[in-house]
Amino acid sequence: MVDLQTYVPAQLSSIVKSFWSLQVSDTANLPYVENIIPDGHQEIIFHLSASTAKRSTEQLEWLTEPDAFFAGQTRSPYSLELRPGSLLYGIRFHPHTMYNLFKFPASLITDTIVSIHDIPQAKLLHVCLTEDPRQTFLNFENTLTNLCNRIYKTSLPFQYVDYTIQQIITHRGNIKIESIRQKTGVSQRYLDTIFRQWVGITPKEFSSIIKINHFIDYRQQHPEKKLTECSHENQFFDQSHLIRIFKTFTGQSPKNYFHTPHTISTYFAQSY
Repeated sequence: MVDLQTYVPAQLSSIVKSFWSLQVSDTANLPYVENIIPDGHQEIIFHLSASTAKRSTEQLEWLTEPDAFFAGQTRSPYSLELRPGSLLYGIRFHPHTMYNLFKFPASLITDTIVSIHDIPQAKLLHVCLTEDPRQTFLNFENTLTNLCNRIYKTSLPFQYVDYTIQQIITHRGNIKIESIRQKTGVSQRYLDTIFRQWVGITPKEFSSIIKINHFIDYRQQHPEKKLTECSHENQFFDQSHLIRIFKTFTGQSPKNYFHTPHTISTYFAQSY
């Protein structure tokens, strides 16, 4: 019912995690609906046709997504509804690389979306879309390469953020932020400030998201193991600790979550 394709642009691998396409079968009788959980990345998402997708959180009614938009960090799940025949494309950045390219603080799109038509450099990407994923990926790659060659620059604050992210991912979220901060030599306040600028959330929030995504991937890879066993092996204090954090980011208990298909979230949980 859902076909997901990805492509990693080698010459952009330090900036872009992947390009992806998602197509819902046009023979489906009902829309495809999935709860999307936080995964720690920022993206630009494109709909080949307008008004084919809606999203909703617990606080809002269903809203139609724009035809192309920046999607920032999310700290809670949202529901996504895709009409039969929908074709989406995404440019999935590393958690902290989009700011260097588009020059607006990542915190501005945390828990929200912003149309690319409000960002001049991003409008160039909209003309890359075709019905063929391979061609669209190549168009993305060429356009972004030209853009990066002109304006992409790193800085010392970026290096602090990059080091923090790499440490969190390497330790699968099981590392104290204070120990990372001490190695950078900066204050916690400063680290939080630049992390919000580049990533959109704090290091602690990012670490929790990585921890949950790794747990989901681990549980999917070991269906024969009990949740209690998986929680201990992923350094949760106990099962109640797991359930509390799990509900924060998925809106469900672990038991209910793993009894429901999550094609999109399962794929992206594996991407670390």
